[in-house]
Amino acid sequence: MPALTKAVDFGGDLASFLAGYKYQPALTKRLDGLADESLTPELLNEIVLWKVNRYVELDAEQLRQIEDVRGLRPGAHRQAKRFLEKLLGVHGVDLPMASTFLRFRNPAVFQIIDRHAYRALYGRKFPLFTATPTKRKIEVYFAYLDDLHSLCEQKGLKFETVDRVLYVFDKETNGSLAKGKNAE
Repeated sequence: MPALTKAVDFGGDLASFLAGYKYQPALTKRLDGLADESLTPELLNEIVLWKVNRYVELDAEQLRQIEDVRGLRPGAHRQAKRFLEKLLGVHGVDLPMASTFLRFRNPAVFQIIDRHAYRALYGRKFPLFTATPTKRKIEVYFAYLDDLHSLCEQKGLKFETVDRVLYVFDKETNGSLAKGKNAE
């Protein structure tokens, strides 16, 4: 099996992969423009549909806590640890979904972690499963965010869009997850 290409080792312009990001363009544009909108159950479900077409219901307190992450500054992701623990306890919410909620509320602090972005960053399979302990999921996510900051600094990328760059980079460079160089 050929070796995977890691984003950090790519000699070309990583930012150019953002042009290939065509995932649900109308809804993505709407969700990207949420900076001043209050999070509602309906809006939250649009984010869920954007990610996996699965319904998730959060209570008013959980919605308020997602709103609170808007006040965090870049690099302060660990301040959301207690909330992330609670969010990961909600039925239907695993780390990729939780990171999606956080990313759309504060893209300067949080980015989506999924199998493609992880594989592009590290050159190996996503190490987490539904049964993985919450503590381990949070450790992996926070290390991932730290490593994204390093990648952005090394490659001159915007942190706010690096998850999209990695998604397209991985699909185009490493292939699909089911049939690619690192099939799961």
